[in-house]
Amino acid sequence: MPSATNKTMSKNTHVLNGVEMSKLKFDRILAFRAQLPQLDEKERLGSEDIAARLGITASCVRQWLHILGHRLNRHNGRTIYAHDKSDWDKRVLPVYQKTGNAKKTAEIVGINACTVYRWLANNGHIKRQHREKDILDYKFQSYR
Repeated sequence: MPSATNKTMSKNTHVLNGVEMSKLKFDRILAFRAQLPQLDEKERLGSEDIAARLGITASCVRQWLHILGHRLNRHNGRTIYAHDKSDWDKRVLPVYQKTGNAKKTAEIVGINACTVYRWLANNGHIKRQHREKDILDYKFQSYR
């Protein structure tokens, strides 16, 4: 016979995106969802910064974001890219064709050599010296 202290009735009275929760948690998540546009899109805060602002833990914020099905925008504080590469066909490519060297091209244009080399390789203007390695090509030492 079941005891009087064991209640079979569940406290989970609300469901949000398939997750059962108490009314208190449900109300908190709805209030959090109302603040998300300000915190994520306008202020571009991460989960740790949002947690500090709201006075809760970062793991709680991440759990609530998961329940809501929302991913934070990862901006790292930047609003634009470091280099606008839209005109590089006109700006970098002619210099590279004259010099024939990515490092010299980078010095003339004033951009990091790695960035210029990566752009040239990604757009098929040069062939990479080292091919992309497959994990199956590596030789692993067998231990006994």
